[in-house]
Amino acid sequence: MNDARDLAHSAGSPGPTGDEVGGAGGGVLRGVGIGCGVLVAVPVLLVLGFLVTYSVQRGTPEEYERVDPQAMMTRIGDVSRESYEVLGFETAAGSDASAGLCYPGGLESMADEPVDGAYSLSHRWSVDDVPESGAASALKRLHGHLGDGGWDIDSYESDAGAAYGLELRVSRDGPSDDGGDIRAVFEWRDHRGRFEGGVHAPCAYDPGAGRGTWSATDAGAEVEPPRLRP
Repeated sequence: MNDARDLAHSAGSPGPTGDEVGGAGGGVLRGVGIGCGVLVAVPVLLVLGFLVTYSVQRGTPEEYERVDPQAMMTRIGDVSRESYEVLGFETAAGSDASAGLCYPGGLESMADEPVDGAYSLSHRWSVDDVPESGAASALKRLHGHLGDGGWDIDSYESDAGAAYGLELRVSRDGPSDDGGDIRAVFEWRDHRGRFEGGVHAPCAYDPGAGRGTWSATDAGAEVEPPRLRP
């Protein structure tokens, strides 16, 4: 009897209404819709943020110094002279100047376009017939001198018989936040017996360059490199 009454009661009990069923289904659909909207909105916002950042960087000029190429050559030439004196070689060094284009960093670099009117100048020199022992002792002196003078020692390979020869790389902050560091490289290679030095200036604007004239390749030909003598 109890089982019969239970079955009858169950049969007579109202089930969930259409509104209740629809409400549950609608909530699921609304949740799916919101989730899809978020998935679509996030990439769109990322793309918009990228485009805005790229436009701002493209519209902001690089904060390079404005320096005449010959004045810049004098600066890095002084570093070469000082280093050459400390190295103590007994022969004159052959030297030359070269220049390259400057490219912006950040998102702007994607355009692969050089900075208008900017150049990057280098001074390189070399001495032939330097024995390994002489190169090692010369680099040791220069390492101590530049380190005491505030240069950052980026790398120093002084071991005799090293696979790639002897090498000293140094740098120090440039005069502008955006122009990079002043870098210098000194190296000796066993297979040539040649000691080479190079000082590389940070990027700068050429005051004599007009807009739309990427004069970097001309800057190296227009300057007079210093003569290095014992």
